[in-house]
Amino acid sequence: MKGIIPDYFRKIADYAGISYEFLTPATRDEYIAYQKNKEATDMSIDARLETDNYAETKKWGITAPFITMQLARVTRRDFDGEINVVATVDQTASNSIADAMAPGAEKLMCSTRQEMMEAVRKGKADAAFVYYYMAQAFVNSDTTGTMTYTLLEQPTFTYRMVISSTENHALAGILTKAMYAMPQNLVEDLAARYTTYKAAELTFVDWIRLHPVVTVWVLLIFGWLLTTMAMIAMRLSARKKAQKAAQETAEEMAELAEHAQAANKAKTAFLSHMSHDMRTPMNAIMGFTGIAMKNNPSDEVKNCLEKIDESSEHLLSLINDVLDLTRVESGKVKYNQVPTDLKSITDSALDITKGFLTNRDISFKIQREEAKIPNVLVDPVRLRDVLVNILSNAVKFTPDGGTITFEARCQEKGGDGYINMRYRISDTGIGMSEEFTKEVFEEFAQEDSDVRTQYHGAGLGMAIVKKYVDMMGGTISVQSKKHEGTTFTVDIPLEITDKECNKSDTGFSEKVNLTGVNVLLAEDNELNAEITTVQLEEFGMNVERAVDGKNAVEIFRNHPEGTFDVILMDIMMPEMNGYEAVKAIRAMNDRPDGKNIPIIAMTANSFAEDVQASLDAGMNAHLSKPIVIDEVIKTIIRYVYN
Repeated sequence: MKGIIPDYFRKIADYAGISYEFLTPATRDEYIAYQKNKEATDMSIDARLETDNYAETKKWGITAPFITMQLARVTRRDFDGEINVVATVDQTASNSIADAMAPGAEKLMCSTRQEMMEAVRKGKADAAFVYYYMAQAFVNSDTTGTMTYTLLEQPTFTYRMVISSTENHALAGILTKAMYAMPQNLVEDLAARYTTYKAAELTFVDWIRLHPVVTVWVLLIFGWLLTTMAMIAMRLSARKKAQKAAQETAEEMAELAEHAQAANKAKTAFLSHMSHDMRTPMNAIMGFTGIAMKNNPSDEVKNCLEKIDESSEHLLSLINDVLDLTRVESGKVKYNQVPTDLKSITDSALDITKGFLTNRDISFKIQREEAKIPNVLVDPVRLRDVLVNILSNAVKFTPDGGTITFEARCQEKGGDGYINMRYRISDTGIGMSEEFTKEVFEEFAQEDSDVRTQYHGAGLGMAIVKKYVDMMGGTISVQSKKHEGTTFTVDIPLEITDKECNKSDTGFSEKVNLTGVNVLLAEDNELNAEITTVQLEEFGMNVERAVDGKNAVEIFRNHPEGTFDVILMDIMMPEMNGYEAVKAIRAMNDRPDGKNIPIIAMTANSFAEDVQASLDAGMNAHLSKPIVIDEVIKTIIRYVYN
């Protein structure tokens, strides 16, 4: 037997340890007959009593109520609220309920409650009234989705278990105690077995019919998902292709970067060697020029020596900037403003230019307007580089018989502490096309392929000029026509200063006496060694020369502690370079002075990494060749006398 009440009885009977057997009547009359036959039936598990007195009159034992039933009205979903026909079964209780809930309605008699539900579903009856659990089960099992139910507050019906046999009245108490021991939600849990909506029992078509709105939404979402997945698949495919292309590009770029890095290393190595190889003869030129200047030359010779010195300094400045391309390109060239006489800068640039014009048949016209306030703050080297670069190009690209015109004009700027210095340099040379004037300030720019061969240039001069003019906050422009000539105009704002101009301290040697200072000079180049020795001895110092790094280490080791006050160390030497020599001297455990003696790098290696390498090796300072003797003396004083 199945049902909520039989299942509930099984639970409490099993709990109480009661054995039982179900009798299942086919009709209501058979049910009443079983209930009256005390020999055949001990108890009834679904008694619905109107009052407890009724049980007493029958001498029945009764349990506590275990389930209360509510009625529900079952209708079609299109029910309009009026009940004209009510479905019922031919039972007294059912007829009474129908009369009470639908007074005046026509009764459609059915054999079973299932038949009642079918009558409502097919529209033969407007409503049927059954217990809530039955209504829930019927509606949930309706695959057409046409039926619904409404829970009614009244009436309610309470069920008990009735013990009909007088001698078994104690059984009622046992069953009641078992009821109290059952879980609170047991009836609801048991009912759920019969009333729960079971999707597994539905066909796909039934489900769609029951849930049309949900079905539409599901189809829309499914279509959206398919579309989205298709788009994602397309995008993933495109992304994969893009990633593959990017990876190939990255690999190609990495290879190019590797080649570029190798080329950059090669360029750096080349520049380093070129810098060293060019600075070494420059050191000799500037050194011997300085020595000659101190030997009381005649006025004519002195004038020549001064021009050699100016040209040497200019060449050195070009070596410093042109060879160190990375420093120029990254904007690391320092702009050092000092009080300067503009006339002296102009004179120097013009003297250098006159040297370029030697053995040339070119007319050089100079139109100068002397500045009323000549002292300004400017980097004289950079300003002279600008003028000399432009003038040297004018000389280079102007054929014999042509003319170069130099104009310098000072324009005061209304008392704001600044003047504007305008330089205009014109020539009647080969000129440039209008298109090339837009590229002339770019690095390595040359208009014709034969320019480099014919005029011997790398195309860096005007690029450096533009960078320097920008540093000074000025502007530069160019006007040119092919075969007619070129005009460069430079405007530079300069701050006026009352400070005295910096003069080269030619009397430094007369003010300093370093007699008795012993110097160990490590220098492999004979000319540089001779120049340095002569210049140091002029200050009263004693110089002992080592021909390379290994020789310097041996000389230092073979002399007693305290023999030497300072070591001047070249870097690029045979046998042992300067870095290795310094490390060897610093590592002498038996010579405490090896760790403290001042060691000054004096080398043609002048890059920033060279300076750092000297300090890392254990040197105290780094001086670049060509040496400036005043800087050497200042450095020696700083470290020898602390």
